[in-house]
Amino acid sequence: MGETNQSRHFYQELPSFADFLEITRDEHFVLAPEDWIVVITDVKGSTKAIEAGRYKDVNTVGAASISVVQELLDEDFPYVFGGDGATLLIPPDKIESVLEVLMRLERLSREKFDLGLRIGRVSVREVVERGGRIEVAKHELTAKKCAAVFRGGGLGEAEKLIKGDEENYCVVSAQAGDLDLKGLSCRWKPLPNKRGLIVSLLVLSRREPPGKVYDQFLRHFKTVFEGVIDESNPVNTDRIGYKTIRQCLDDETRYITKKKTWAFFKRFCEIVAAVLIFRHGWPAGIFNAKKYRDSMRDHSDHRKFDDMLRMIVDCSHAQARNIHRYLEARRLQGDVFYGMHTSRTALMTCYVQYVKDGQHIHFIDGGDGGYAMAAKQFKDQLKEAAATGEV
Repeated sequence: MGETNQSRHFYQELPSFADFLEITRDEHFVLAPEDWIVVITDVKGSTKAIEAGRYKDVNTVGAASISVVQELLDEDFPYVFGGDGATLLIPPDKIESVLEVLMRLERLSREKFDLGLRIGRVSVREVVERGGRIEVAKHELTAKKCAAVFRGGGLGEAEKLIKGDEENYCVVSAQAGDLDLKGLSCRWKPLPNKRGLIVSLLVLSRREPPGKVYDQFLRHFKTVFEGVIDESNPVNTDRIGYKTIRQCLDDETRYITKKKTWAFFKRFCEIVAAVLIFRHGWPAGIFNAKKYRDSMRDHSDHRKFDDMLRMIVDCSHAQARNIHRYLEARRLQGDVFYGMHTSRTALMTCYVQYVKDGQHIHFIDGGDGGYAMAAKQFKDQLKEAAATGEV
């Protein structure tokens, strides 16, 4: 594993790896620079909002935590989408402007979505001083698009600090300005399954070193899909459908602070054009709509790792039972904690800077609450283990 890299562009300079099964290999990881800042956002009361059927709103605000920062920085940076929020790693010279734009998002979330947004930050150095480590790798989704991978336990320590002492670690502002959610959209209908179920999956190793447990699970997972792990990708582009103009407008009027603006008119025109192309099949000139649509499968973040394995998978009932039996057996052996939630569909929230390859990413969560509902089972296992003295 490489030494600590204090470079301003350490993430851009980090070599990527293509095979997701390599997420535990030491050679892919470097220590995060200690002067960088961990920023964690999460929707307040997300579980209750999801239980009330508002899981799409929760996903949108969570994904917006990433998109507004990407628009601001206009460069690659490490982050992970968690369904009801996000974890971001920010260089020190950009932290003030990042917190400002996130506070504007918090205002928009309250006023347009009726959802509070917690924004917390803590330096990597403070995490290290408390015994945590934050190691970063870069998984290649396509030749031009990568997703960050985290390990070392430091993100969990950062979350404990932020949620345990909001007065010192969370930021609030009564004077936050306006904000428009550029590039973010949710115009595709819920993604239908192809095999029978969509499973939202969380897996946390309880063993040290943890890599062996994850390797064993991923090898088992690969056998469940007969050696082709990519078959679990829930973005079935041959089955997806596009919303109507009215449905898109109902969603996206909330993405703009003020309607009578050039930004709103531009978005309206984009919606009309997109619906005509993707829903009604109108010719798109030099834009290859089929190529873009097909590429969404490879540009999706349906699997990720941030001290925990997170996956949204399309599988049969038999495959889901197989995965559950395996994880339950490993839990009883004291090897893992896990959470599973099943639904019929997945949700896709799109961030498109440009439609060309490498300039768009699609955040995936399970339907009916996805990751958040899987997290309920996961937390119940933690509580049960704590009550019996296992942790």
